[in-house]
Amino acid sequence: MRFLLIIVTCFLAVSCQKSAVDEGQSYDMIVEGGINTMYKEQYIQLKKLDGLKSNSGTIGISGATVRVTNGPNMIEFNDLGEGLYYGELFNLKDTVGNVFQLTITLNGKLYEAQDQLIPVVPIENAFLPVEKSNLNNKWTVKVNKHLFGMRTSNKWLIMPQKDFSEDDISSFRSPFSYSYRLGAPNVLNNLLGKTYNYEVSLKDSLIVSKFSESPRYSRFIYNLFQETEWKGLLSAVPANVEGNISNNALGFFYVMDGVRKSIPIKDIRTSK
Repeated sequence: MRFLLIIVTCFLAVSCQKSAVDEGQSYDMIVEGGINTMYKEQYIQLKKLDGLKSNSGTIGISGATVRVTNGPNMIEFNDLGEGLYYGELFNLKDTVGNVFQLTITLNGKLYEAQDQLIPVVPIENAFLPVEKSNLNNKWTVKVNKHLFGMRTSNKWLIMPQKDFSEDDISSFRSPFSYSYRLGAPNVLNNLLGKTYNYEVSLKDSLIVSKFSESPRYSRFIYNLFQETEWKGLLSAVPANVEGNISNNALGFFYVMDGVRKSIPIKDIRTSK
């Protein structure tokens, strides 16, 4: 679960800190994390800009009351220190399609956010952003990082089973891929064609993890990439990307449905 939190927090640090500090803006906190049905463990992270650091770094915020509710269901998050809060997911029966609400109370001030749990389309019913090729009797799997104009917006983690470890997904080094219902942005940037490549044999398998995104969260991710990875040499200074946290806070509280499946390499489509 923490790997989703870490990667988006990194994007937020790039997209908001420079403009916030340079323009003299002040934000109470940066909120990241959310609910992911694949894991019982759930994490929310609270940070603030550290004005004492020349590179506009962030420091964790402790002492907040953090809750997520869905109708009569509630998760109470415990403060683990350094701005990280931990809770355990309740029974998700009858919650698909429902709205989850985050409430944070800090120093007498209330911050709120909402996101909707969208059911994930089964992996076997979706187009996989991956293909294999054979060169000199050596098989390579290529995973596209970005796909546009798809039926649904999703986040993916696709890796050979021999390389996959639960420990790996706790770091931002994990090779995530994204599919968008939106079309490709109008930028001339070779990063749009970025891929992850793995050497495999036909006896190997891929571990495919797929996570649903609400329309608003998908737009947030899309906008983050426009202000970070998709910017060219002549692009402007990154702007603040609007999240869904109320009351002078940055970030996005998300709710995602997750599934995982092992797929043999022999069943992966071959590139033309």
